Amino acid sequence: MTEKKELKTIPGFSQGVRQNSAVRMMKLIAPVCPNSQVEWEDTPTGRRKKSKGPDAQNCQLEGGQWWLKCEERGHNPYFQTVVWYTKHDVVDPETSLVTGTEKREHRLTRPNVVQVPISRRLHQGQGVRNSINNKGRKRLGDLGYAEVCQFRNCQKPVNPTCRSKAYGDYCSPLHLRLIAADAQGEPLHQVEGDALYLAGEYAERIQQLREKQLREAGAFAVEK
Repeated sequence: MTEKKELKTIPGFSQGVRQNSAVRMMKLIAPVCPNSQVEWEDTPTGRRKKSKGPDAQNCQLEGGQWWLKCEERGHNPYFQTVVWYTKHDVVDPETSLVTGTEKREHRLTRPNVVQVPISRRLHQGQGVRNSINNKGRKRLGDLGYAEVCQFRNCQKPVNPTCRSKAYGDYCSPLHLRLIAADAQGEPLHQVEGDALYLAGEYAERIQQLREKQLREAGAFAVEK
C-alpha cells in the first residue's frame, strides 16, 4: 500500500479579507524565471543594479511555453528565494565583552502564489483553466501543498466541514455562505457605512436580516 505523503502548508497569512468583496478565487503557483528579477548590489555610494552574465538566461523572453524550458534548465521557476540580513553582536567567549558586529544571512524559499477568479462573471469562469494551460500555473497539490480557502485574499487551511461541490472549499462557514450568496445573486443587507450611525435597534435588525440571508444561502451549499 502506497504511503500517503503529507502535504505542506503555504507560508504566509491572509490580508485584505473583506466580507463585501466575496469572490471565489483559487490559489495557484505561478512560474517566474528567477533570472527575470532585477538584482541589486549594495555599494558605499548606494545600491547599484547588477548586470547578469551570459549564463543567466531569462526564460520568459522566449515566449510560448517558456516555463517548460525554464524547468529543464533547473531554474526552479515556481519558487522564489528571499534573502535578508541581520546584525548581531560578536561576544568574546572569555571576557563576555562585545568586540564587534557581524552580518548573518537568512534565506527563505517559498512558492509564487497567485489567486485566480473562479466566478462565472469573471473570464467566463475559465480563469483557472486558462491560467494552467496558457500561463503554466499549477495547482497547489501538484507541488506538494495543501489547498487553502477559496475566499478572496484568504489562505487559511480548509475546514473539512466547509466543503461544497457547488461553491468550493473554505476555512469557515462564514466564507462559504458569503460565496454561496454571491453565486446565487443574493444582495445582502449591509451593516457597514451609514448603518453604523442609525439607531441601535434598527442596526441590530439589519444584522439579523443579513445573518438570515447567509444561513439560507449556506443551506444550498451543504452537500447531501
